[in-house]
Amino acid sequence: MSTLTSLHDLPAPISEVARAADAAGGSVIVFDKDDCVIFANNEQRKIMPCCEYRRTDTYSSLFWSLLEKGLNGNPVAKSDPKLWLQRAIGARLNSANMDFVNNYPWGKMLVSHYRCDDGTSVQARLNMTAAGLENYFQGPEAYLGVTRAIRLRREIRALEGILDSLGLAVALVDRNGGLLHANASFHDLLDAQDGLVNLTGTLISATDQLDDMVLHQSLGHVADGLVPRAYTPIRRHSGDPLVLAVSAGTGPGTAIIAAARFGEDMGEICAALREAFGVSSTEAEVMAGVGSGQTLAEYAGSRRLSMNSAYKYIDRAKKRLAEKHSSAVDLPGIVSLVTGIAAVTRAPNGRKH
Repeated sequence: MSTLTSLHDLPAPISEVARAADAAGGSVIVFDKDDCVIFANNEQRKIMPCCEYRRTDTYSSLFWSLLEKGLNGNPVAKSDPKLWLQRAIGARLNSANMDFVNNYPWGKMLVSHYRCDDGTSVQARLNMTAAGLENYFQGPEAYLGVTRAIRLRREIRALEGILDSLGLAVALVDRNGGLLHANASFHDLLDAQDGLVNLTGTLISATDQLDDMVLHQSLGHVADGLVPRAYTPIRRHSGDPLVLAVSAGTGPGTAIIAAARFGEDMGEICAALREAFGVSSTEAEVMAGVGSGQTLAEYAGSRRLSMNSAYKYIDRAKKRLAEKHSSAVDLPGIVSLVTGIAAVTRAPNGRKH
């Protein structure tokens, strides 16, 4: 078989993989039954400029050239290159289809190998960071194949477009608060540095130290599956606090944050609490107060109540909640309950353009 000059010349069984990878900015290299190079696209030549990709170049010669130039990031290949090459050739000859992730000096790449019945084979590589996939697919489940990854990437980008149109700020984070993805509204919120910040460029933090401790505790508990969800109030410099609804992400060790401001009308929140749990007006007010981020001492001071009276009202509220078989029978539980109700009453009406 002569050297191919175009993707259109590729055999039909491997053309789908090659064309999809090429269109997504991935690298493509095709070998004949004797493992000689018959095609390499521009991206392959760019990321691995180790040979001329002529008919005389083979899978083996390409491997040794990459190793010599320090472009092979596989630690096993570096420690025992002959054994690694022998095993790699054996796997390619005996496997019709392989999907795996390799670490190269320039980054992590998703690799798909497909071999036809006539011995022709293709290797397609997709840079997971450049393709926007690294944050979504990690671990063994990331070995999903280049063509499927490209289809999923299209779906992700369509979803990102929908999320960016929302007034509600939404972000995907890891258990430590590392930002994996955020919609435009969430970036607006971080840029304002009023309640939440991302000063390091990697980790989300609350501007209030105590709120920050509660936030990261919530993220850890939800991401690790200890609790299904949590509501966390975050104090701002002025005005209503933010309410963060934290839910488990689909990937292991991840969480989704949805941010809204606290309820528009405290009276509306109190009315909802009274109707749902049968608490008195005063008990509903103290619950709404601590749910907005106030301590009991702050609430008592704002109402000119003694601490003894504040504790009395909150204890009565706890008993009412217990009678309703609510899980919110302690102060953090009450805060989570109230902020969940408050978040429903007020989300931003839309982004400012």
